[in-house]
Amino acid sequence: MTPTVKEIAAWIGGTVQGDDSAVIEGVTNSESPQKAHITFAQSPVILKKLEATDIECLIVPKSLTSTVKTVIQVDVPKLAWAKLLSLFYPPQAFSPKISPLAHIEPTARLGKDVCIEPFVYVGDKVEIGDRSVLRAHVYLDHNVNVGADSVLHSGVKVYFGCSIGNRVIIHAGSVIGADGFGYVATPNAQEKIPQVGNVVIKDDVELGACVTIDRATIGSTIVQEGTKIDNLVQVGHNVSIGSHTVISAQTGISGSTKIGSHVTVGGKAGFGDHVEIGDWTMVGAGSGFPSGKKVPAKQVFFGEPARPYAQARKQIAAQLRSAETLEELKALRRRVEELEAKQPEKPLKS
Repeated sequence: MTPTVKEIAAWIGGTVQGDDSAVIEGVTNSESPQKAHITFAQSPVILKKLEATDIECLIVPKSLTSTVKTVIQVDVPKLAWAKLLSLFYPPQAFSPKISPLAHIEPTARLGKDVCIEPFVYVGDKVEIGDRSVLRAHVYLDHNVNVGADSVLHSGVKVYFGCSIGNRVIIHAGSVIGADGFGYVATPNAQEKIPQVGNVVIKDDVELGACVTIDRATIGSTIVQEGTKIDNLVQVGHNVSIGSHTVISAQTGISGSTKIGSHVTVGGKAGFGDHVEIGDWTMVGAGSGFPSGKKVPAKQVFFGEPARPYAQARKQIAAQLRSAETLEELKALRRRVEELEAKQPEKPLKS
C-alpha cells in the first residue's frame, strides 16, 4: 500500500501544504521518523524536531504549517493518524468457522458467521451474536450472552449469567463474573456471602489483558458503553462504571463504588468501597480514595489520600521541603538555646 499524500489527505479529510504527489510507504510515530513515512505533530516543538528528520509528511493542526516538510492540516491530528494506522495495518480478520475441537452444548444458540477456535467451551443456553469471535480456550458458563461483532481473546473466562454487549473486545486472561469479595466475620471464621448477581458489559467496551470484574452480590456490576479498561484492573462487586470512561492499569475498585461517565483514571489508583466519582473527573496516577469519599463532577484529584489537585500540589511541595524545613527548625532551636543561655538569671523575690 503506497498512496500519495493527496490520497491520504482525502481519506482523513485534510488540506495539503506542500508536495501532494509524494508517495507514503508507511505510518510511524514521532520517536521513529523514517523516510517515505507519515506521522503527526500536535505542537510547534514536535514539528520543529521532526522537520530535522527524514520523515516525508506530517499531520498537523490547522494552526500549524511548515516550510520544510509537506503537511496535512486536520482538526485532530492524532485521530487522523490513528485512522491511517488502521488503513495501513488492518486488524486481524477471523474466518467464520467452528473448530471440531470446541465443545458447544446443544442448548447454545450461535449467530451467523461466528468464529469458534479450538478448546473453547460454550455452556448451556449461551447466546452468541453474529460474527463474534471466541479465541482458543475461551470458557463461557451457562446462560452467558455475547452480542454481535465481539472478540474474546484466548483464555477469557465468563461465569454464568453474565452479559457482554456488541463490538466488545476482551483481551487474553480476563475473568468476568467471579464471586465478589463478600464475607461476614464471626468469632470462628469468615462466613461467605452468596454472590448471586451478575456482570453486565455494554456495547463498544474494551478490556485489557487479565482484567477481573466481579459479579454483584445482588443485582449487576455494570460497565457502560464505550468504556476502556487497561490491563490488570480489578473491579469489585456492584461497581458501576459510566460510559466512555478510561481506567489505566493496576487500578483497584472496591465494591459498590460508582465511577461516572467520561472519567479518566491514571494507573495504580485505588478506590475504597462506596466511593462516588462524578462525570468528567480526572484522577491522577497512584491516587487513593478512602471508603465513602464523594467527588463532584469535573474535578481533578490527585494524591494519597486523594484531594483536589491544587491542594495536593501544596502538600507535595511541603513534603519536598521537609528536610530543609527540619534543618531550619533545628537551627532556630539552637539559636533560642544560645539566647536563653546569655540571659542573666533573675534575682529571687524576697
